[in-house]
Amino acid sequence: MIIDCAVYRDGVRETTDHDQDSLVAALDALGEDDFLWIGIGNPTAEEMHRVAGPLGLHPLAVEDALEAHQRPKVERYADHTFISIRTVSYNDDDITTHEVNIFLGANYLLTVRHGGPTLRDARKNAERMIEPMSHGPTAALYAVVDSIVDHYEDVAAELETDVQEVETSVFSAARSNDSTRIYRLKRETLEFRRAVLPLREPVNRLAMGAAAEEARPYFRDIADHLSRAAEAIDSIDHLLDNALQAHLAQLSVQQNEDMRKLTAGATIFAVPTAIAGIYGMNFDHMPELSWTYGYPACLVLIAGLCGYIYLRFKRSGWL
Repeated sequence: MIIDCAVYRDGVRETTDHDQDSLVAALDALGEDDFLWIGIGNPTAEEMHRVAGPLGLHPLAVEDALEAHQRPKVERYADHTFISIRTVSYNDDDITTHEVNIFLGANYLLTVRHGGPTLRDARKNAERMIEPMSHGPTAALYAVVDSIVDHYEDVAAELETDVQEVETSVFSAARSNDSTRIYRLKRETLEFRRAVLPLREPVNRLAMGAAAEEARPYFRDIADHLSRAAEAIDSIDHLLDNALQAHLAQLSVQQNEDMRKLTAGATIFAVPTAIAGIYGMNFDHMPELSWTYGYPACLVLIAGLCGYIYLRFKRSGWL
């Protein structure tokens, strides 16, 4: 459904009706520097084609806009440009991506959102900047893409915070099962990478010449933010790799310590086991059996040998 529709004249908003006839009338009434900005959320095929007709959108681009699983890309058609970009949100170690498809024409901007946060804030921020909005639909495109890319850096910062928590847990004295969380964060980082990295090359093209001259500095700013987000993703991925290796090393050390303690305990208990085994042979000629202090002496011997072995293991760090 059409969420918002407005004509911008000299950067000032004029709301229009959302029906097809009103769109045709608004397009016909546009001046040289005016443009139409239409926002659609989760459209059906019928709703999409109702808007695509007046705007003259290419059928392949319309088909891509209806499919919510496009790779981030920029494609140029005869009289408009199609842009697919992903929004990213992060909550409880879980990254969720949604798709925004954008059509940029000479006198219109159409945004098609499939789930995820609305673009209402991006539109409001753009409307407060009257002078840039007077440059046409490219300024509106910048406002949308910039709001999405800026959130990439927020998500990267939240991921870095969680990675620091994992590192603290890995190197703490307490035993914890960090490998599960590390693997999950790596999987979410991969999802984040798929949303960010394919967008760098198209944005660089817009910044270096594909966009209008006055819009290029704005897209260079977006390209810079994308580069920072991509570098943050690489850094997070390396930190997670290091944390996983450190965690596995910690597990190996802990297992060695456990084995040493088990070995020391088995050695201590081997002494009374051996002595008890000897006296369990039931020989007839064992002089100490008739000795009054034989039994206490045997217990003292066992205790003394066990204590001596324990002290040696304790000094060597095995216990």
